[in-house]
Amino acid sequence: MYRIRCAEVWGGIGSRDEDVCSGGLVASLHSSACDGGNGGDIYYLSVCEKDSLTRIAVADVAGHGSEVSDVSQWLYGILEEHMNDTDCDRILAELNRSAIDHGIRAMTTAAVAGFYTIDSKLYFAYAGHSPLLLCRKGTDAWCPAVLDAASTQCTNAPLGVIPDSCFDQQRLSLAPGDRLFLHTDGLTEAMDAERELFGTDRLQRALDEAVGGSLADVKRSVLAAVARHTGGAAPHDDVTLLAVEVR
Repeated sequence: MYRIRCAEVWGGIGSRDEDVCSGGLVASLHSSACDGGNGGDIYYLSVCEKDSLTRIAVADVAGHGSEVSDVSQWLYGILEEHMNDTDCDRILAELNRSAIDHGIRAMTTAAVAGFYTIDSKLYFAYAGHSPLLLCRKGTDAWCPAVLDAASTQCTNAPLGVIPDSCFDQQRLSLAPGDRLFLHTDGLTEAMDAERELFGTDRLQRALDEAVGGSLADVKRSVLAAVARHTGGAAPHDDVTLLAVEVR
């Protein structure tokens, strides 16, 4: 297991399967590019200078090549600049401005979450991305961590679409043993021979089957369910997932 150091940003693009940890979180990552190369998914974990704030960022770029590399570099720099603060909404706003300013045409969705051990809270925000799933310790129920759309004026739109778009940040109290699951759309949109999507119901069943297991068990259960659904066929899109637990 790789231990992320203080003041470090870890991750990037491309296929990877690895367990990582910080002072606050343990995570098991899987990312696979459908073309075998660097793909369009971006994943980063960062740790602040005092090891009290661990941030996770996942982005799904509807493209490959230079556009993905550009977004990845921007995200790395922004995470590095803000590794000591909890403002996930600001990270998305700055990333959106970079996309707009540079004329990136590939739509990008993103989720950014930071766990702060000082107050045991998760700070998170979305830009058109699938919500995080939460499972409290001692339960077998996974539920979305969703922003209250009724109380916001922000669009939370995908990046590079709306200039000066704003993004809501939500706070959620977490305890040791609580778990989170993040994924890109390539997971739930994996298709079988009849072009039926894997979907959220199958994902929920795969997560339920791994209740009580390790984070690696959660990851393997989901990937095995996707493989059964697709008949082992090569994916049509990049797939990235992270199973996370509070230490």
